[in-house]
Amino acid sequence: MHGLYLTYQVLARKWRPQAFDAVVGQDAITRTLRNALAAGRIAHAYLFAGPRGVGKTTTARLLARALMCLDRDTAEPCERCAACEETRAGTSMDLIEIDAASNRKIDDVRALRENVKYAPSRGRYKVYIIDEAHQITPDGFDALLKTLEEPPSHVVFVLATTDPRELPPTILSRVQRFDFRPIAPDTLVARLEEILREEKIEFEPAALPQVVRAAEGSLRDALSLLDTAIAYGNGRIAGETVAQLLGATAPVEVRAFAAALLAYDVAGALGAIDRAVREGEDLGAFTRDVIELLRRAMVLRAAPTAQLPDLTTTEANELRKLGEPVSLDEILYVVRAFLDADELMRDSPHPRVELEIATVRATRRPVPQALEEVLRRVDEVEGRLRQQAPSAPTQETLLGDSAAARPEPRRAAPSAAPRPIAEPTRPATRPAVTDPPGSPESPARVTPPPGAVPRGTPPSARAGTPAPTATVPGGELDTLWQRVIEDVMAKKAMLAGVLMHARAEALVGSELTVVLTGSDFHRERLADPANRELVRQAIKRHIAGAESFNVITQGNGGGSVAEDPTVRAALEEFQGEIVNVRRRAPEGEGQ
Repeated sequence: MHGLYLTYQVLARKWRPQAFDAVVGQDAITRTLRNALAAGRIAHAYLFAGPRGVGKTTTARLLARALMCLDRDTAEPCERCAACEETRAGTSMDLIEIDAASNRKIDDVRALRENVKYAPSRGRYKVYIIDEAHQITPDGFDALLKTLEEPPSHVVFVLATTDPRELPPTILSRVQRFDFRPIAPDTLVARLEEILREEKIEFEPAALPQVVRAAEGSLRDALSLLDTAIAYGNGRIAGETVAQLLGATAPVEVRAFAAALLAYDVAGALGAIDRAVREGEDLGAFTRDVIELLRRAMVLRAAPTAQLPDLTTTEANELRKLGEPVSLDEILYVVRAFLDADELMRDSPHPRVELEIATVRATRRPVPQALEEVLRRVDEVEGRLRQQAPSAPTQETLLGDSAAARPEPRRAAPSAAPRPIAEPTRPATRPAVTDPPGSPESPARVTPPPGAVPRGTPPSARAGTPAPTATVPGGELDTLWQRVIEDVMAKKAMLAGVLMHARAEALVGSELTVVLTGSDFHRERLADPANRELVRQAIKRHIAGAESFNVITQGNGGGSVAEDPTVRAALEEFQGEIVNVRRRAPEGEGQ
């Protein structure tokens, strides 16, 4: 037993790559180095930068072995000559590895500068690998500058660091830099599966993604965790034991919690949170696991034929089944609730409360069927009111101060824009767009200026109005406005995002009336002179006859819409909340 402990090698050392082809996840770097070696284009100094455990030191050693090999014909060392044997055994005098964390002072750099003068004892080159190079003192870097820029022809420097920002610009300008990236999760999982099969260790495929997520792109960390998981599971790696080891929630528990959320089971979901707290699980990791599971369910709900590389066929089918009973909008709502909770939990002194709030929000989300039923009932009420009206209401009646001329507020639904006199039967826009007229808390109803042509107005309704110099039908105006947004998007994406909260209402002469339903932020952006000029030029290019534009502010669909009696009644009846506000196109528009 004592001899067993002496001969055992941890997986991270046993499976350290011995050739460029075996380096995982850094194909661009290894290809460049191999081509340089084959062509003899050897730089005098290299910088390998990147996070821990992604192959910086390993690649530096492979480069050193190739440089020192006496019989190398290609990019790879021969592995037979004396220089290769000494390098592989770790006894070579020509490969000097320096830990800059403990050899960082100017005296250490001076000693290095004296040693580089001596020729290699056996190999072609003498290679210095300086690990954690960013910890060298400023004086040490100053002493290294000249040697690093013009070393003897037999010397090659390789600097490795996890924080290249700490290196002086004078050093960065003297090296050939390679940036190592975190290894992709699917690549890490494939490598771990390969190693476990070679080691003949039984494992559950569902357990490896947990190890990979904890390793955060580091192969060395993943192998270290794998060693620990093998010992914890008594030679077997299972999803439940790995979750217990990492203090995370088992995948089956996460899936059950997500199912409770989507099934409106608030008691079951809150019970799962209580269980996680009692068992000492990391609530932050639990939340991120839920988000990742729901993200995959969202992708498979939106694109049922999508192939997710980190999921088995069985797991993908289970996620498709999980998302089938609900709509894509519902999954999006739940994902957004937990993304907000994850952000709030990081700084909150009560992370459990933030998680429970998100859970209650998700299980009390609006039901699409109920919303459609509300809208249908509102349409029916509007139709009955129009049939019972003795005569067509005029604009003075709709916008006047007399309360007797208006129907009872809980049954009437105001329109988003004044209706033409000659079109009394035109359906009104749903009441979720604007606030009721006369509300003390809401902004004034949007009214186009005199002479404007309302969107979708038929020619018969325009008979008594002075003809403007340019007219554009409502449906065509919508299309042209989208082209304006696309034009601005190519020049200033943020400004285009502001325009998405606005719509083109009417063209009066050469002035376009634009209705903005955004927030104070959007109004400020459109008030900026430079932004206004950019929008004006786009309008001139895409809307014939328009030379300028006027912005009319309308409620943003938040608190002002909630004051509408019809909306308030719907919220009370269905115990819902306002998620989004959409303007319904009038009947006949765009046909």
